[in-house]
Amino acid sequence: MADSYDLVVVGAGVAGLLAAVAARRLGDRVLVVDADSLAGGSTALSDGMMWLPDAQAPRSAPQDSVEDAAEYLDALLGSTTTASSAERRAAYVRTAGKLARWLISSNIPLAVEKGLGDDRPDLPGGRTGGRVLATQPFDRGVLGEWDDALRPAVEGGRGFLSRVLPGGRVTRTAGEALAGHLLHRATANGVDVWLDSPVVALQGGPDGITGVVVRRDDADVTVDAPRVLLASGGFERNQDLREEYLPLPTDAAWSTSGARNVGDLLTLAVSAGAATACLDEAWWKPVMLAEGRAWALDDARRAPHSLIVDSAGDRFFDESLPANAAGRALYERSRGMRAVPSFLVMDNRHRQSTPLGPWTAGSTPKKALDAGEIVRAGTLNDLAQALGIDRAGLLGSVVRFNGFASKGKDLDFSRGEAATAAPGDRGRRRGGSLGKVDKPAFWAVKVYPGDSGTKGGLVIDDRSRVLRADGTPLPGLYACGGAAASLFKGTCPGPGAALGAALVEAFLAATDRPSA
Repeated sequence: MADSYDLVVVGAGVAGLLAAVAARRLGDRVLVVDADSLAGGSTALSDGMMWLPDAQAPRSAPQDSVEDAAEYLDALLGSTTTASSAERRAAYVRTAGKLARWLISSNIPLAVEKGLGDDRPDLPGGRTGGRVLATQPFDRGVLGEWDDALRPAVEGGRGFLSRVLPGGRVTRTAGEALAGHLLHRATANGVDVWLDSPVVALQGGPDGITGVVVRRDDADVTVDAPRVLLASGGFERNQDLREEYLPLPTDAAWSTSGARNVGDLLTLAVSAGAATACLDEAWWKPVMLAEGRAWALDDARRAPHSLIVDSAGDRFFDESLPANAAGRALYERSRGMRAVPSFLVMDNRHRQSTPLGPWTAGSTPKKALDAGEIVRAGTLNDLAQALGIDRAGLLGSVVRFNGFASKGKDLDFSRGEAATAAPGDRGRRRGGSLGKVDKPAFWAVKVYPGDSGTKGGLVIDDRSRVLRADGTPLPGLYACGGAAASLFKGTCPGPGAALGAALVEAFLAATDRPSA
């Protein structure tokens, strides 16, 4: 006899857990299943920032509104598309603030991240602050027996390492904290959670989805449900799908996502008649490789005494751009010049003052040098030779860049000055991201167009219902986050947009009723 629930959520990441909590509060019997042995997904390893306009969270300023957020999104996104419809945009700005207030009223403490504004605050409706929120620390001990089931954040994440809660195991990052809060509320309020339990089939077909088949304890279990929400992430860990859809070259090793997202549910949903969009898109970010994984370079690339060059030794963009724009710049440059990988070149002041990948400021393990993860040389000429890039090009780029740094103005790319500068650069003194690269030793790491997850997926509507190719809903199936085609094709509205969108879409799915 099959198990029966009102809602099955596929994916025990933060979006899936939020949907489960919201649906349970409305009286639904909810099951969360995940192929992973740990809950929390990639968010538990992340900074946990959420772009939620009109949140009206404590200390948020300036005053925001749904109308301003809608104006900003339309100015940023331009013409509507299949995935970025007017209805989806309206649902996002209408629900984002409501969701933030729902979280706060649920005793999940949120605070505005100071100094972080929209990626394009110069656009109509843009803001220089108040729309990026994050969760405050969480004592994992509250989870009891579920503590071991929550994915722990790794060292080096944006978090609360200096804010230890007395007598408890404090979360290390805001992402881990949010995952902990939601896992606690789900398990404490009667949501069933099955880990190590992959979905191997969707029940039903083009006429509608009626449940799932879950492999649990080496047996296939049929679970009936009138609503199935795919919160299962994208396909960033599937090399074959990456090579089929994403720009080339591409490598799953360049993704910073901590989840095991291989797109299995995407394939199952397509087989059932679901439409897809944006499969050539990802949440791009420049990364370096060290110690067997990808590391974001956001802080290092915008710090003074550094620049990024291609194989010809030439600069080609403003190194302080937001992550998504900077990652796209690597691919755009590669259309005419080998720029994958590019190279982050630093002088000794940068290496002594700025963390880089897994290494603290001033610390560069010998094993990293021996492995070629980072290159060190006494002169720029020797550095170029070691990297295999054009020596004259590198020397010329550095001389020109140093001249700009002396004057405090980058005449080529306006580094650190544009409205699109990376959050954290804006508000500094003019030219604060600039600094001469002239103090030996000189250092360099390879820079790849990495990502924090893919953007392409199933087309959904303003209620997070999965759509068929003809635009009609596929009854019973919903999607959110990386499983859905992103609302933000080709751009990013601000820090935390990926998580903000996933949570909003999950909330819309959980609160939708088929008869509505």
